[in-house]
Amino acid sequence: MSLLWSAPDGYGFVRFRGLVIGLAVAWLLPGLVAALALGIQYLIGAPNWGPDWLLLWATSTLVAISPLLSWLGLILAAPFVAMLLDRGWFGWLPALLTGLAVGGLMAYLMGTMLALSFGAALLLILRAALGRIAPAAFAQPA
Repeated sequence: MSLLWSAPDGYGFVRFRGLVIGLAVAWLLPGLVAALALGIQYLIGAPNWGPDWLLLWATSTLVAISPLLSWLGLILAAPFVAMLLDRGWFGWLPALLTGLAVGGLMAYLMGTMLALSFGAALLLILRAALGRIAPAAFAQPA
């Protein structure tokens, strides 16, 4: 596991199908976890506990609806991810920087700086998902 590198020709291990699965995981996982958090908050009655729970509820709601907007950023990032994987440059740091770049573009297009952090988080989730889908794509040569 490296901060900078992935295996040379990492895209050969991941392929298009693996990339699409990884993109789907990065797209839907935050929304599902946030929906679960909202359900738990509803069950324990947290919305009735006053302003202390307002930030948690607002954050959970924002992340729960994030798949409605994050799909465009992931589509924009996919060719760059494939290129970086093919060249062996899709470690954790390039994933973070790619996420910040795509998030910055989305922040400009949407007019909110919140997209910057979402872009970084989604690309790190994508990197983790691809590492689970095709571990050989991130194995370092001996």
